Amino acid sequence: MHRPDGTVLSEHMTPAETRSASRRILSAARAIAARAGAGKITIDAVAKEAGLSKGGVLYNYPTKKALLSGLLDAMLAEHRELLDSVPERHPARTLRGHLETVLQSQEVDDDLSMAILATAASDPQLLDPLRGELSDDIGRILSDTQDPQGAMVVFWAIQGVRFQKLLKLPDGGADLRGRVIERLRTLIDELE
Repeated sequence: MHRPDGTVLSEHMTPAETRSASRRILSAARAIAARAGAGKITIDAVAKEAGLSKGGVLYNYPTKKALLSGLLDAMLAEHRELLDSVPERHPARTLRGHLETVLQSQEVDDDLSMAILATAASDPQLLDPLRGELSDDIGRILSDTQDPQGAMVVFWAIQGVRFQKLLKLPDGGADLRGRVIERLRTLIDELE
């Protein structure tokens, strides 16, 4: 079997084994980020955490950027699952899903998001999957309402909450933040 760079690997992995290894690698990277912060994610550390050889990690993710891209893809898949969990009868289902995604994100996800954003500063194409996902979501948001301006105001407010949380900016305190979140839920519910 060959790595993408042409290096011959002695291990022979089936497609199912490759998928399994990929999941183990991403899980290991998340565990490292949760324990020590995303800045501590290295190919060596991930290999050790996953119980794989460095070559096994490099086969699946030849660079740290590729690993971060894999983590972004996994986070987007989780976002889609959360969107799918919002009841279909909800009139602004995609907007509600975005709000819940922000509220349910854990500190490790925020830390990983910041690592991905930092890497994207030098390679903006890393965020192309996110751009595509958001474009699709905006299309659904706009088709779900007769008030596209109101829906976009709420969407942008949710994005503001997301970045306020990511950057750990002051938010006026827990009481005010809670009231603002309830107001956003009310605005979402009132959209037609």
